[in-house]
Amino acid sequence: MMKQQSTLKVLQPFIWMGIFIVAVFYLINVFNTGNWFWFRNDAVNVRPSRMVIYRDGERILVQPGHPDFIPLADAVERSLSHLNNTALVDIGLSEETLAYYTENGVTLELYFDKPVTFNSIARTGKPTQLLIPIEGRHAGGGLVFLGGNGKWWAGAIRMADPTPLLQTLAQLGYTAVAVDPSVPTIN
Repeated sequence: MMKQQSTLKVLQPFIWMGIFIVAVFYLINVFNTGNWFWFRNDAVNVRPSRMVIYRDGERILVQPGHPDFIPLADAVERSLSHLNNTALVDIGLSEETLAYYTENGVTLELYFDKPVTFNSIARTGKPTQLLIPIEGRHAGGGLVFLGGNGKWWAGAIRMADPTPLLQTLAQLGYTAVAVDPSVPTIN
């Protein structure tokens, strides 16, 4: 009995030091990311209130009541539910690229009433709009560009599996490139 108490007294400082180190690591990441759930690597509030599809110069507004809204919003939620990066992808959208997206290829813009929360170690801010290239520049790697107030920010996140979104777009008649989520491709 006496031996157990002395062993516990010897181990107690090490246990407290371990708890302290884990707490410091956790809190440093909370302060760095601004997110208490940074370790989850998922997203919250990813059901868009409206979507805009640009397909070879054609602008298609998809909002509640549109026949494609529910299946497309469901696919967006599934594809954005898990992320595949621990830092923002070092890429941005130039004016030239944005102009290209409105005239060529296929892109999907998502708009939200409340900011999307990305539970990630990357500092993502509080985006209210997301842009996903489907065909053309930056397509094929599961990239999602972040923005808010009508502006696109530098940096992107990567979906762990964009397949549900791409399959749904193809089923709805929008052209979608086949993608292997394990191979990031940036054009």
